Amino acid sequence: MILDSLQSSGRYDALGPRFAEAFRWLRSVDHHGLPDGKRELAGDGLYVLVQRGLGKAREQVKWEAHRRYADIQMVCEGTEDMAWEPLGRTHPGEYDAGRDLLAVDAGEGVTLTVHAGHFAVFFPEDAHRPGILVPGSGPVVKLVVKVLL
Repeated sequence: MILDSLQSSGRYDALGPRFAEAFRWLRSVDHHGLPDGKRELAGDGLYVLVQRGLGKAREQVKWEAHRRYADIQMVCEGTEDMAWEPLGRTHPGEYDAGRDLLAVDAGEGVTLTVHAGHFAVFFPEDAHRPGILVPGSGPVVKLVVKVLL
């Protein structure tokens, strides 16, 4: 798991060419003009989900993990809490291969408060629970870049 600012994202280009392309795109994109939903950057190897709205109460957000993709969860506007727990300390449930979505049963985990201009990267060994409402933060605009590993 990585938590950092977009300003420092160049250091993560060393994770591989897809990560380098993802961070270049994040540094150059104007999120204001992007429609909500999925947008391909490089086919199934690299795509983004544009999300806008209020977060949910912590108890309404489910834990998840992925096997084939890493998530770069970039907050562009607002503030969002995300929870993290090493997958090895959780109880994995059913895996939906079509959505690359592993349901996970975990406790509270570690809460990360992610402000505008910052991102979290979650790898397959990272259970996460994004989209948790920060009281008083207002709407959030977030870009979730899916990086095929």
